[in-house]
Amino acid sequence: MTRKVLLGSLLLLFVVAVAAAEGPQGLKIVSVKPVKSGIYAIASVEFPKAWTDPGFTVEVNGKPVRMRQVGGGFSGDRNVADLMFMPGRGARQSVAVKCLVGGRKTEAKTGFDWTATPFVAVPGHTGNREVITAKEKLTIAAVNVTGMRIFFNGKEVHARSSMRGDIETFTFEPAWKKGRNVLAINADKWDSGMIARNFTFFDLGEGGTLSPGQSALVHLGREGTKSGPFYDVKVEGDSIAPPQGTTVRRDIIDEDGWLVSETWVAVELRARKEGTAKVRVFVKPHFLRNMELEREFLITVGEG
Repeated sequence: MTRKVLLGSLLLLFVVAVAAAEGPQGLKIVSVKPVKSGIYAIASVEFPKAWTDPGFTVEVNGKPVRMRQVGGGFSGDRNVADLMFMPGRGARQSVAVKCLVGGRKTEAKTGFDWTATPFVAVPGHTGNREVITAKEKLTIAAVNVTGMRIFFNGKEVHARSSMRGDIETFTFEPAWKKGRNVLAINADKWDSGMIARNFTFFDLGEGGTLSPGQSALVHLGREGTKSGPFYDVKVEGDSIAPPQGTTVRRDIIDEDGWLVSETWVAVELRARKEGTAKVRVFVKPHFLRNMELEREFLITVGEG
C-alpha cells in the first residue's frame, strides 16, 4: 500500500513537472503593445523552433478577431512572431493566442489595458493643401468613432458607408470648386467627447487660383530607393517661389482591409505675386534611364 502511494505521488509529481515545463517551453505571450497610433495592437509571442509552419489565431474577450503576422525571428532556441489585431473598444481586455501545429492545439492568454484611439483619414490622400489633378470621389476611413458628420465646402454630404476589414469607410462625390476646397469631418469618440478633422485640397485647373502667400503641395510619387525613381520639378515664371522638396505620409487600405502608411515625395509651391507660372514635373524611373517629362500644368496666382 505504501509503495502504491509512493509511486502515485511520484507519478503526480512527474505530471506536474511536465505541465509546469510546458508553459515556458510552449507558446508564450511576451507582450501586447499598441501600434499605428493606437488603432492596432501587436501580441508578441514566442514558441519552440521545432514548430514548423504554426497556424496562429487571436481571440479578444473570447471572440475571434482578424489577425496579421507582421514580424518574426528567433532568439536562442525560441522563435518569435508579432501578431497584429484590432482590440476594439477601450477597456481591460483578455487576449488569447491559439496555435495549431502538428495536429496539436495549444494556447496562451494574458490581459492588457487598451485605450481605443479615434482615427479619421482620407486614404490615398494627405488633404494637407494637396493639389488635385482629377475630380475623383473621396473615401474617408474611420476607426473607433461613431456618428460621422461630413461637410464639403461648408455643405453637409451624405456618404455611402461600407466595411473594409475592420475599417468603416464613407465614400461620396465631392462638389469640387475652383481653388481651395475644405473637407470637414466631425465624429463622436467611443468614450466621450468629439473629434474634428479638416482636409484641404486645391483645384488649380481651368481658372483655379492660389492667393499670394498661399502654398500648395504637389504629390510626385512613392519614395524611391537608390535605384529610383527620382523626381524633379521646374517652375517657369516668378509668380511661384522655387519649389521646396518634402515628403508626406499617406494612409491607404490595402487589398486585405488593413490600414498601412506609405511615404510619398512632394514639393511645396508658394504663391508670391499675381501672375501665371508653368509647373513641369519630371520623373526618372530608374537610374539607368533618362529623366522624362511626366506632366505640366499652369498655376494662376491672384485674388480668388
